[in-house]
Amino acid sequence: MKIIQTNQQWIQTRTQTTEQKPQMHPEQKAQIHTTQKPRIHPEQKPQIHPEQKAQIHTTQKPQEEERLEREHRTAAQRKKHHPAQPALRKIINAGVICLAISGCMKWDDGQDDEMTICPDAGPVLFIANEGQFGYGNASLSCYSTATGQVENSIFQRANGQKLGDTAQSMTLHDGTLWITVNNSNVIFAVDPLTFKEKGRITDGLASPRYIHFVSEDKAYVTQMGSGDIAIVDPSAYAVSGNIDTGATSTEQIVQIGQAIFVNCWSDQKEILRIDPASDKVTARLETGIQPVAIRADRNGKLWVMNDGGGYWTEVGSEQPTLKLIDTGNMTVEKTFTFPEGSYVASMDMNSDKDSLFFLNGGIYAMSIEDTALPETPLIAGGNGRNFYDFTVRPGISEIYVSDAIDYQQNGTVYRYSSDGKLRDSFEAGVCPGSFCWY
Repeated sequence: MKIIQTNQQWIQTRTQTTEQKPQMHPEQKAQIHTTQKPRIHPEQKPQIHPEQKAQIHTTQKPQEEERLEREHRTAAQRKKHHPAQPALRKIINAGVICLAISGCMKWDDGQDDEMTICPDAGPVLFIANEGQFGYGNASLSCYSTATGQVENSIFQRANGQKLGDTAQSMTLHDGTLWITVNNSNVIFAVDPLTFKEKGRITDGLASPRYIHFVSEDKAYVTQMGSGDIAIVDPSAYAVSGNIDTGATSTEQIVQIGQAIFVNCWSDQKEILRIDPASDKVTARLETGIQPVAIRADRNGKLWVMNDGGGYWTEVGSEQPTLKLIDTGNMTVEKTFTFPEGSYVASMDMNSDKDSLFFLNGGIYAMSIEDTALPETPLIAGGNGRNFYDFTVRPGISEIYVSDAIDYQQNGTVYRYSSDGKLRDSFEAGVCPGSFCWY
């Protein structure tokens, strides 16, 4: 996510065409007060596309951009980022496997396009494609690691309806895939084997971001359009209460033992500790400007990545940082400062939770015991690729990285080995921005 040219110049540079009307995907992970990967609710402060951040310090903000920003501010109050031609999908015949394994699907969606996918034939990667903000073209893709086969728009093809506007995140819990669709104010419960909808939560949400299950009968949902965290009864597909956090919005959720941790990203500086027994905030800590991602390690410590904001953030701006938090006493143990010009967005852990990965143009890897940030990326960015988000495959630490290209056409997902070697790639939907393993 970043820009310094006019929107038209930026799109022309990325797509090599003057015929395509530029559309800056509003939810792109960096934050601007006009758009963001964390999708913008109609009543939220807008933010600028992260692709612009790298150049903001050297280029004056376009007048049109300033005008739009002023309009957004007077109207009201966002994870995980270079173009490339989508690679051909690696398709391996799964027919024989499907005949032998239960749970396979095969149907005709009426478009001369027959879909066959086997979610239980080896680990499967679900990809939530955000789509273009305001266009209602979010979609769900499914990639089989056993066959190398990918199928796109599987939710629409299975249910006869589109997923909605801006798919934000996914969580797999107790055999159900939960998908938050930010700008449509809905959370879908989906069968991961048939892709059929099992239920949905629609009332009582204000631009939902992430969902986390505290127990079998209770889940928390963070929101961009409210400082409250919604308490959900999953069996009833309903909001049963709210947690007043004192923040303006909340983002990712991590559980360590019996404590819940939440980062307050957009135009904020804090992380929160919540007691799920009482549904109360029990502690808060300022970690830096705009904590964009949080992850727990094997020692029960919390890693917080702060993107540092920009000229658009009312809380100011600073160098992006990575901090290690002692969750017991809520203090900062280590601070790592990213180099000048960094644009950090997404973060992930390996299965053993002893290695940390983060996106800063390229993908970097470090041990949780390291005393300095890595200087060389494990996977280099650039070269016509616009890395947007990524995931580390459990067990073998393969790295799957999405390329949003121009945020309008279908994106690409690249598959890398654990040592950073490109293995293959496949086409997903528009702006692939969230992953979930099954």
